[in-house]
Amino acid sequence: MRIKSELDLCRFPPIPRATKQFERLYKGRTAVERVNARLKLYWGADDGNVIGARRFHAMASIVLLVHLALGTTLARSGRGAMKTLGGTRLSPIAKRLDEQIARERSAEKEA
Repeated sequence: MRIKSELDLCRFPPIPRATKQFERLYKGRTAVERVNARLKLYWGADDGNVIGARRFHAMASIVLLVHLALGTTLARSGRGAMKTLGGTRLSPIAKRLDEQIARERSAEKEA
């Protein structure tokens, strides 16, 4: 019996599993799953203490903003004290923004 690949996407995904493209995309998925786990375990998003969708979304948004700020701060800091976070780095866009901010600050000091 044959099964069409369009009917069973679990066995026949659009991107074959043994390729570099699949591994790169799957690393992104595992990174998102790690953030979701931190949101649930460390910040208590699934404790049930927050009642109402608006309050939950507000709490989750604040937690994610704090998480993003902490990650950005760690990525900007030097690697001397934080040897375990060697893989944390800024994106090319964030690097450009940092360079732009530094140029604007130096121009303000000169003026």
